[in-house]
Amino acid sequence: MSGKSSKNNPEARGKVTALRKYNGKNVKPVLFIKSGVGRYIAAAFEDGNLAIDKNTGLPLAYKSI
Repeated sequence: MSGKSSKNNPEARGKVTALRKYNGKNVKPVLFIKSGVGRYIAAAFEDGNLAIDKNTGLPLAYKSI
């Protein structure tokens, strides 16, 4: 095994990304599913409440933060 490492080695994986912040509070990614809207990764505060967009009334996409 010249130069190869196991794909299951935790040290070979990328670094863990930090949680993103919205309005000064940490948000975590959660799966949001709603009929007619679809499913996407949304942002939720650490207490479990979703970060809501004021214009649409839907949860913010985690990638847009």
